[in-house]
Amino acid sequence: MADKQRVYVNFFAPSTDSMKAEITVARTILVCWFLLSYGIPFFIWLAGLGDPNGLGESFLTQTRFLGFPLHYWLVAQGCTLGYILLCKLYCLLWDKLVVHLHGK
Repeated sequence: MADKQRVYVNFFAPSTDSMKAEITVARTILVCWFLLSYGIPFFIWLAGLGDPNGLGESFLTQTRFLGFPLHYWLVAQGCTLGYILLCKLYCLLWDKLVVHLHGK
């Protein structure tokens, strides 16, 4: 039986150039996901801090978009659309990576 060489995969210390490129794509997507998941709600929270009544009202809660308060739409529909766009970004980056690494 042939002696097979083991490949060690470490997300924080990739060993080959192709692994480094793949990890770069994964990290980019994770950073975008983090900003989408926590950035929008944090922005909404920050916007409501100036409410003297302490209810968190701001231009985001008073502005309407398609009949809904803008803050609700940003979280309920905006994040969902953002995740779909994030999947598209992943596909584009991955295809670019495959072409770069394998020339296909």
